[in-house]
Amino acid sequence: MDQAALSPNLMIGELPIYGQLILAPMDGLSDASFRWITRKLGSAYSVSEFINTLDYANQKSYEKKRLLFREAERPFAVQLLDNDAVRMAECAARIEEEFHPDMIDINMGCSAKSVAGRGAGVGMMRNPQLVRDTFRLVTQAVNVPVTAKMRLGWDETSHNFIELSELAVENGAKLVALHGRTQKNSFNKPARWAQIGELKRRLNVPVIGNGDVKSVADAKRMLEETDCDAVMVGRAAKANPWIFSWRDRDEVPVQEVYQVARFQLEDMIRLQPERGVMPFRKYLKAYLDPYEIPREQMKTLLTSNEPEALTKLVDDTFFSLGARAEEQQIIDYSIGNE
Repeated sequence: MDQAALSPNLMIGELPIYGQLILAPMDGLSDASFRWITRKLGSAYSVSEFINTLDYANQKSYEKKRLLFREAERPFAVQLLDNDAVRMAECAARIEEEFHPDMIDINMGCSAKSVAGRGAGVGMMRNPQLVRDTFRLVTQAVNVPVTAKMRLGWDETSHNFIELSELAVENGAKLVALHGRTQKNSFNKPARWAQIGELKRRLNVPVIGNGDVKSVADAKRMLEETDCDAVMVGRAAKANPWIFSWRDRDEVPVQEVYQVARFQLEDMIRLQPERGVMPFRKYLKAYLDPYEIPREQMKTLLTSNEPEALTKLVDDTFFSLGARAEEQQIIDYSIGNE
């Protein structure tokens, strides 16, 4: 589809965004291969796994692979995580110069104790001065739009998402993505969408909703109920990246699931020859869960360490489910592969 002939669904600063479904940034899930798949299937833009700028400043090599992306994946945002505004700004400038992302996103949502406990991620929401300084300094340091990803607050007594969103926007943020939970709010409890709508009514920049979007119907309902500009899909995308094509998993033929799994395995091994197999397993399990694979067969698949052996097991498993390698590809994932 020719995007030039379409009107963008939203603008992030001067950057046009086409589409209303976006893969949420998730540590261990929004890697280069999976982001590419979701972009090909319709995710409106990509956001990296978080870059811990404390580590990046010290040249930890693992952070570099989190910055890998394909040119055809643009718009591409790099997400930064830290509790130091100056360090985030300095690293943002270095990252922009070396990797040329289209946006910088500030992580104010990670609730892991090791992160939030040191005042990073959602821990930033307990420190308005840090929020103010971070957006002011990062915006000054880069030439691309700066965005925010946050939660409702630290706990039920501190829903300060409106105050901090307004503070971020006053200091340069061009978009806010809001997850309808607090740091303390368990994933067992429903995300609250009414607050997403409340934020949308208050801000003069785009608002993205996030939380409990597991199906096409959920995405449509969030857009309708909150009037948010777009929807981020998180954990549910692992089993159903086709949601970005506005399809639920039961609408996807086994051949297409096989095609995605096979491409993803090959791509993850290509990008990480020594370590690509193990992180692929979580996706493979999610892709195969609906098919009720026998327990022993699944165990063999998920404990295979050799790329060639696992590739053959994947082929055999999907062929037994009805997929055929010789069938025509539905989407050419290889375009822009390098």
